[in-house]
Amino acid sequence: MQKTIVVYRIGVDTLGSESPSRLIVQGVLEFARTNSACEILCIGRTHDLAPVRSNGLAVIECEKAINQHDSLVEILRSESSSSLHVGLNLLAEREIDAFVSTGNTAALMALGRHTLPMLPGWIRPAIIKRFESKKSPFWILDLGANIARKRNLLLQFAYLGTAYAKSMHLTSKPRVAVLNIGAEAHKGPVVLRRVAVELSRQRHFDFVGFIEADLLFDGIADVVVTDGFSGNIMLKSLEGAAKITHHYIREALDKAALSNHELAESIARNVNSRLNSQSYNGASLIGLDGVVIKSHGHADNVGIEAALKLARDEVQAAIPKRLKMHFQELAGTTLT
Repeated sequence: MQKTIVVYRIGVDTLGSESPSRLIVQGVLEFARTNSACEILCIGRTHDLAPVRSNGLAVIECEKAINQHDSLVEILRSESSSSLHVGLNLLAEREIDAFVSTGNTAALMALGRHTLPMLPGWIRPAIIKRFESKKSPFWILDLGANIARKRNLLLQFAYLGTAYAKSMHLTSKPRVAVLNIGAEAHKGPVVLRRVAVELSRQRHFDFVGFIEADLLFDGIADVVVTDGFSGNIMLKSLEGAAKITHHYIREALDKAALSNHELAESIARNVNSRLNSQSYNGASLIGLDGVVIKSHGHADNVGIEAALKLARDEVQAAIPKRLKMHFQELAGTTLT
């Protein structure tokens, strides 16, 4: 029998999550069963990873987790013994092709910058995530890596998001918008108005102006730019809105006197699939020379599997290499 060729190696940090470790293990195993070309390496505690080892997957024993309350100073000064340190070092040494973590976002950002080189020409990494509009996919950045609203960061996010969209083969000239409290040119903080003027003068993408949050899913833009503070609030608001919408629809279906039980169940399954944020779990920390995926801290097995699929897709698309190439084109200079 011909042996399956391992193409992608993905490391998974199983510590630091706010979900039970059994859910992370379950998600890993579900992904592994349908992705035989991927080699999964789990980093965590021995007793938690017994099912992983018994299923033939690789394990690196690690007892130390970085929790949500550790300070960045302590994290950066500590010895490289935490699961985050271990995973990022493996990625830096090219022992794995991608790294997935459910842990502390700030720690992942800080250690990522400390361990991995930045891609040439970029100031700071950003968190970017794919969403589905009524018409097509689109991406939003930054979703929490940088809370400061600075002109140079927002300008670079526009180029960074454009490079990512092109790397994912979305379009040759993405439509870019800036998230604001109104679509009119005079609305919003001065920094956003200045950024909009500068973006309107470039030729590398189609700048469509400001976009309000309630129009994000109307298919107006392919890339939406915002600061990490606003972006993270927007992301959590979307998650909350999806949860309550799912609750109301499920409640209505349960109460409805539908004669066709199969129809009701079919609708319920479709709603569960479309509104379950776990199905879309995973965001990319881009700008680093490596594929780093941030999973939600409350991810369940479905969410972990989704994050692993994103890691697989980015490795398959050679995202860091393509980002560098597209960013060179966009910046109009040679980045070495």
